Amino acid sequence: MTPSKRLAFIDLLRGWAVIVMIETHVFNATILQAISASAPFDVLTFINGLVAPSFLFASGMAYAVTTRRKLPSYLHFGPPLFKQLGRLLFILAIGYALHLPKFNLGQLLAGVSEEQWLVFFQADVLQCIAVCLLFLQILLLILRTERRLYLATGVISVIVLLVTPLMWGMDFLPVFPAPFAAYMNGLHFSLFPLFPWSVFLFTGAIAGYLFSEAREGVLSPASPQAAGVLTKRFAGAGVGLLALSLVLMPLAWLYPTYDYWRFSPGFVLLRLGIVLFLCALMFWYEQRHGVGPRSPVALMGRESLLVYAAHLLLIYGNFGAFNFRTWAGQTFGYAEAALWTVLLLLLMLVLAYGWDRVRRADPRVKRWIQLAVLAVFVGVFLFGPGQ
Repeated sequence: MTPSKRLAFIDLLRGWAVIVMIETHVFNATILQAISASAPFDVLTFINGLVAPSFLFASGMAYAVTTRRKLPSYLHFGPPLFKQLGRLLFILAIGYALHLPKFNLGQLLAGVSEEQWLVFFQADVLQCIAVCLLFLQILLLILRTERRLYLATGVISVIVLLVTPLMWGMDFLPVFPAPFAAYMNGLHFSLFPLFPWSVFLFTGAIAGYLFSEAREGVLSPASPQAAGVLTKRFAGAGVGLLALSLVLMPLAWLYPTYDYWRFSPGFVLLRLGIVLFLCALMFWYEQRHGVGPRSPVALMGRESLLVYAAHLLLIYGNFGAFNFRTWAGQTFGYAEAALWTVLLLLLMLVLAYGWDRVRRADPRVKRWIQLAVLAVFVGVFLFGPGQ
């Protein structure tokens, strides 16, 4: 039996992350400060803090599964590799475009403050994903085999994990240009620098490779025992990482700079262990109940890039004189924030469903829509009215 090309549980994991991400951004933009400072909101913040690790981990898994299918064409320079590199550079470009200090060329030329440029150069989640995947793609070209690629990735992940507190103790801005310094730590606006966030994507890629090996090797996908064994392996790895996170907690004295909740090795492994549990749950659900093509969660996972960019524009973008975040002004309670979350989720689901239908129907229509949207954005950037 040939394994299906797309693994629905990865889409479920990424879809779950996208849905909670929308809730996170709506609540952070609208909720009363008195509520955000309360203990119950701290619990919600911890849950919301699993979004980015899940998203990065799922991106790594998807990379590993896709690379296995396309491995011969990724080992030499040709159209498939160039297409993959172009796709990753496109993701990188979207990440930066979403942080333009002014979406108008005239305003940019008129002058932007140093702080605004630092905000623009920050490493956000799309930049982290694109750079990590570009790194894996280049490393594969050098090492030539999956086994060597993921062995090297494992070693790199351990190094990144252990040196992250040291990296956060140094200011790289005086040493490197701002675009490169932003990837080292979060001292200058970066929310997802490579230290430590690359660990989640790299371990996701390793997990995807090991999953593919088990699925196509010793374990037959048709075997009724396969799903249970693989679920236990995910969950067992999660338990192991949770235990290791506890072992590392007392070692804070090793580092001159240490913040458990932001960049400590123990907290990284704690969240990584929970993500593996979530991955096991998604895989168990897929095997037990199946995931149809119209599953809203899987759909959000498949169209995660579109939903990510669209919902950020709606929450933080300026539409003439209107900005949703400014309008809300952190004046909402739980009920109002939840209502707006549901409304935005429904809107994003409609958008994802519509684009999914277009994408599956006629590639020419898809290309024309993409070109039209690109033309509108370029036109607004070049010729839109300044302030």
